[in-house]
Amino acid sequence: MKSIKLITLITCMIVFVSCNNEKKKEEKKYTKVSNNYGYPMDSITINKWITSNDLKAMYKHSWYIWKHLTTSVEDNKLRYQTWSSPSQIVDKLNSSSKKNKTETLFEKPHQFTHHNPEFVTDDLSIVVTVGYNEASEKFALDNKIFYLSSLQKMQKDPYSKIPDFPSDAINIKPVYKIITEDKIYDGMYTMSAWNGPKSYDDGYPQSKWKSCIHINLNEKKNNPNGRLDYNCNNINENNTFYLDDFIHFKISKKQAESYNQQINNADIKAKEGDIALLVAMHVTTKEIKRWTWQTYWWSPTPLNPRNPSSNAIASSKKGIKLKGAATHYAMAVAYSMITPSQPYINGKNEGNPLIAFNPYLESHFGRFGSDSYVINNGNKINTNLGVHSNCMSCHMVAAIDTKKGSSFNGPSYQGDKYTSYKDPVLKNRLMLDFAWSIQGNLQKSK
Repeated sequence: MKSIKLITLITCMIVFVSCNNEKKKEEKKYTKVSNNYGYPMDSITINKWITSNDLKAMYKHSWYIWKHLTTSVEDNKLRYQTWSSPSQIVDKLNSSSKKNKTETLFEKPHQFTHHNPEFVTDDLSIVVTVGYNEASEKFALDNKIFYLSSLQKMQKDPYSKIPDFPSDAINIKPVYKIITEDKIYDGMYTMSAWNGPKSYDDGYPQSKWKSCIHINLNEKKNNPNGRLDYNCNNINENNTFYLDDFIHFKISKKQAESYNQQINNADIKAKEGDIALLVAMHVTTKEIKRWTWQTYWWSPTPLNPRNPSSNAIASSKKGIKLKGAATHYAMAVAYSMITPSQPYINGKNEGNPLIAFNPYLESHFGRFGSDSYVINNGNKINTNLGVHSNCMSCHMVAAIDTKKGSSFNGPSYQGDKYTSYKDPVLKNRLMLDFAWSIQGNLQKSK
């Protein structure tokens, strides 16, 4: 009898020790995951970062996203360069063969004429593309989100929305400058480069920056961390950069034609073989319900970039192992609209503003049509300019009234502020799951 009790006791001890070991293994495994900032990441972990305002984690995660996009995958193309544009997806929708893929062409940024088709800016030297990764493309094809008829079926009540994109979806907007012959002098190309924000009611476009860099098109060198030329005509070794300091490629004949059509200037003509410089990129991932938002732009001083980036963001690159020209870009992030982050509905527009915009896309915006502000300790902080905007806040109001049948009846853009899923501005409109690109590419005849 005693031997049976002894055996039972030993067995229980073994089970207890074994269970404790398994628990320790699980704890060790969880700790390892929680210290990983890579892409992709589960929503629970990211939401913990947001709740605790863990900036380091969010910064590192967004740099890993940048690494994911700028990794070479095939035919010397970077991953982001292999993704389809909305127009290519529409071509597939209209084709009997979903495998057909036309070429990615350039277009003007839709936000330049979002609520005013006659809007004029001096920043027309830039062109963009829009890219949907494989998961986003499949979602777009399956749900036919670029067909007005499909969206009309989804607008059923005052606060309707399209189905959520899948959690592995990524949508991007690369921004390019094309080096045409008329802009080259003695083998040098001069372009505006960001020197930090200034607040003007009529916006802060590139013509007001008064800061430039110069690119030597002939020599194969690098300038990893240079300086700005505040006269734009004083070329020296500090403000001279090289093609390998940029993500760049030679454009095709069709891309040249699309550029010429968009710019529509008889004095500026692109041709096959001209260089496209990547100067900026908006990036959003559906890892959380309201997407993660990060925006990148080329910086002459990537180790100490200007606002809305920071030295803390730049130093978070350490350990990411970015390659080549990808290291020359600055970044701003917005994993919430304001801090602390507010709930999906019934939140308050109170807290700290969270500014995250792209100099090449939003700085030219003057006052928005909507009244944007954040209440901070009882004080009203106005955020009604492009340089006071937030990617998530702006895309939160991506919506249209499909009954009107127009692709230009969405709400006005807004600066940084909290917006609820039940905000009056969204009432009687179909929410597009933050994707303004649906509105900009809507096929009204389908």
